[in-house]
Amino acid sequence: METGCSILDISELGTVKEAGYDYLEMMGKYLVGMDEQDFSLVERALYENAFPCGGLNAYCPESLVIAGPGFDRKKAGEYAAICARRAGAIGVKCVGIGSPRSRRLPEGYDRKVADRQLIDFLKETAEAFGKQGIRVCLEPLAPCYCNYINRLEEAAELVDGIGWENIGLVGDFYNMEETGEADQDLSRFRRLCHVHISDDDGGPWSRSYLKKERSKLHQIRLNRLYENGYKGAVSLEIDVPAQLERAKDSIRIMKAERGM
Repeated sequence: METGCSILDISELGTVKEAGYDYLEMMGKYLVGMDEQDFSLVERALYENAFPCGGLNAYCPESLVIAGPGFDRKKAGEYAAICARRAGAIGVKCVGIGSPRSRRLPEGYDRKVADRQLIDFLKETAEAFGKQGIRVCLEPLAPCYCNYINRLEEAAELVDGIGWENIGLVGDFYNMEETGEADQDLSRFRRLCHVHISDDDGGPWSRSYLKKERSKLHQIRLNRLYENGYKGAVSLEIDVPAQLERAKDSIRIMKAERGM
C-alpha cells in the first residue's frame, strides 16, 4: 500500500519524507500560480530529495468554473494545458478534481446543463493531462462543501458515461463518511483510482491528521478497501502544515492493520 501526504508548501517535503510516506501531493492551483523561478525551486527540491509528487489536489481556483454560471470550456482547456505541463515535469500520476468553490450551483440551476459542463470540463482536462500520461479523477464532495456531485454513485455514473480510460474517480473517506458511503464495498466503482483519508480539527475546512481514537475505524475501512481489490494509493489530505510526529502517527494508523 503506497501512502502519500498533501502539503501546503514545498518546504514541508522533508517532513513528509522523514515521516515515512511514499510521495506527496501538491495543490494544482498553487502549481499553476507559481512563476517560473518558484516552479524551478519545486522541481529542484523534488529531484534533490529523490521524492515524488504523486498527485495533485485542490486542482483549480474559484475563478475557474467547473460547472455553473460562467463556465468557459476554452478557459478550462487553457488552464489544464499549463497545469499538465508542470505536473508532467514533476512526475505526477493522478490529478483529483474536487475544488468545491468552482462547482457550487445557484438554486434552480439546470442539472442537465451542469452535467454537460462538467463532462466538457473533464474532457478538456483529461485531453491535456493525457499527453503527459496523467489520469484525471473526479472527486465527489460532501454537501458541507458544495451542492453538486456529492456521492460516488453520481460521480461514477457521469465518469462511466464518458468512458475515457484516463478519467477516473477519487474516493475520499472524509466525504464518504458525511454522505454515509464510507463503510460500503467500493469494489463496484471500477474506475476508483485514488483514495483520500483524514479527520478534522473542528470542521470540514480544517481537515487534519488521523485521530488515535478513530484508528480502528480507519484501519477497518482501509482493510476492506484493499481486501475488495483496490490496488491504488491512499493519501492523507490535510489543510494544516506538516507536523512530523502527527504525520508519523497517521501513517502508523494507515498501515498498522495491513502489517505494511
